[in-house]
Amino acid sequence: MMKGQRCHGWVLMLAAVLALGTAAPAAAAEKTLEIGVLGPLSGGAASYGVELLRGAEMRSDEINKAGGLKVGGDVYKIKLIAYDHKASAADAATAANKLVFQDKVKYIIGNAVGATCNAVQTVTEPQKVMFAFVCWGTNNLGPDKPHSFRSMLSQWEAAEPFYRWIKEKRPTIKKVAVISPNDTSGLDTNTAVVKAVKGLALDLVSEETYERGTKDFYPILTKILAKKPDLLDVAAAPPAEAGLILKQAHELGFRGAKGWTAGVNPVTLVGIAGVEAAEGVWSPVNINVRSDFVDPKVRKFGDEYEKRYKEVPGVIAVANYGAFDVFTKAMQEAGSVETDKVLAALTSRPYDTVWGRLVIGGKETYRIDRQFLYPMVISEIRGGKIVDIEQVLPAALKALKK
Repeated sequence: MMKGQRCHGWVLMLAAVLALGTAAPAAAAEKTLEIGVLGPLSGGAASYGVELLRGAEMRSDEINKAGGLKVGGDVYKIKLIAYDHKASAADAATAANKLVFQDKVKYIIGNAVGATCNAVQTVTEPQKVMFAFVCWGTNNLGPDKPHSFRSMLSQWEAAEPFYRWIKEKRPTIKKVAVISPNDTSGLDTNTAVVKAVKGLALDLVSEETYERGTKDFYPILTKILAKKPDLLDVAAAPPAEAGLILKQAHELGFRGAKGWTAGVNPVTLVGIAGVEAAEGVWSPVNINVRSDFVDPKVRKFGDEYEKRYKEVPGVIAVANYGAFDVFTKAMQEAGSVETDKVLAALTSRPYDTVWGRLVIGGKETYRIDRQFLYPMVISEIRGGKIVDIEQVLPAALKALKK
């Protein structure tokens, strides 16, 4: 009896050893990857921040619902940490310090308004934190900021082809007036517009700035309209303020052409300006997510965004969704979430994204390849709706395609 029991015990031990040898590999350990999002979630530029956050939410939720982000032997659940800086540089610096030193994030995917990007970069660059944004500050990209990427076309990619289109397609327009906020984004945008206008031999009759938060534009508009511009470009004005400018210009009798070089959310603009005052506004960076001019993946994104948020997305939401996608794909390619390895992978090749094929370029403008490049579409507001007119390529992307 004892002999039989001993034999039976050896059999059980042998079976256990064999089972260990044939067991499936252990599942990858699940970890949490915190990613920061910054933006103006309140105030006159709030629509920018809301779209940034929603774009990040959509992509992070997709990743989490699919089981997490698989990087090397690990699986990460994405956790977003968002802060509202109200378009204030001081508040942006405070928020960046919280994200980096308190929340320990190594990635901030999302920010808007050039002056706030400058403030954030004083924190992110020394700490080698990867930073993607839609800010239009010219100095936000450069060899001294290797961890910073612009995920949306800026004034330098948009202004020249936009005004070239105006000159070719609307030859009766000769005199241009431009108005932007008096800060980094506004001044840089005015600079790009002025360069494009003068380079194309159009007549710049007025270049003005205003303080963010302004409600009464009648005095400055009276000054501008006295110059009798054929086109009024509300250049870098955010949607709420651009809407007020156009509404008040219409009330003062302006019936000329209207441009919005930085126009990213015409729904808000129309709601404030009114359908009549907003009629005919052209923009080179806004998109109609239902258009035949955009990639089918943009249309799919637009459908899912509208179902979730009951609003039509603007270009900022698409851009931050795309940035989130590119950064996480680079993590997978690098097999690591360490920023130096991800940085090397991110800048090594083009990516298939919501935009279609996306190239990271811009060296001829910024002395480093950190600008996301994708086809842009000229749109027009008609009857309160966005109608796409023509797809054009930024000069830098056109050069890469040659």
